[in-house]
Amino acid sequence: MIPCFIVARARSERFPGKHFEFVYHRMPMLEFVVKRCEFFGLKPYVCIPKDEYDRFFGITTCLDIFEGDPDNVEARVLECAHHYQIKAFHQLDADDPLFDPFAVLDSFNASQAGRLWRVTPSYHSRAGSGRMGTTYNLSSPTGGDRNLLDTLQNYPWPQRLTVDYPEDLCLVRMVAETLGGYMAPRSAVDELFIKNPDLHRVNWFRNQEWKAHQDAETRWRNRSQSDPGDCQNRIESSSKQNQ
Repeated sequence: MIPCFIVARARSERFPGKHFEFVYHRMPMLEFVVKRCEFFGLKPYVCIPKDEYDRFFGITTCLDIFEGDPDNVEARVLECAHHYQIKAFHQLDADDPLFDPFAVLDSFNASQAGRLWRVTPSYHSRAGSGRMGTTYNLSSPTGGDRNLLDTLQNYPWPQRLTVDYPEDLCLVRMVAETLGGYMAPRSAVDELFIKNPDLHRVNWFRNQEWKAHQDAETRWRNRSQSDPGDCQNRIESSSKQNQ
């Protein structure tokens, strides 16, 4: 069973409180992702910023809720892995409620087969489709990283299913209601877009704004991100201080 660290936060510049918004039958987005993980045989862990436990307790049935670094998401999930003594896991964003469980499996297997430290999302997923997150393999700290390759030629495009704006939530709700909620296979989601070629117009106009923000965040992470060894040293130092 693949451990999935679901990253969520109470604060959001573009859409405050989005992880508490209902997606399907009054189910909050975070709980929707937890249930989707469980339905497809993945083991969910909720990974939130320090001091936000009271905000999230009660909106999810997940019993494993970890509080970590309030600002650096990668440091937070590495702290979570250290806490639970997990060496390999997949990081999912709670704002990708219709993620593809088979793409998660592909990412995880790629990290194990290639002995890679990290497998980042595919181009299609990073461009807004929210298909998968990032796999970490802490047993291979010097193994390097790469993007997951998109394996299907018939992925529908344009397609934006990452929830960063109210229009994104409208589309995700529409898709979830049509296909049966968190149990919907991603192939059925893709087929819905293929059969309804104008469906993307609900929120696609937001993508340019979102991409500019993502590019800015990537540049910031590249300037501030530590290498795997430094992250591990920082986690162990923090653990000793808390003892």
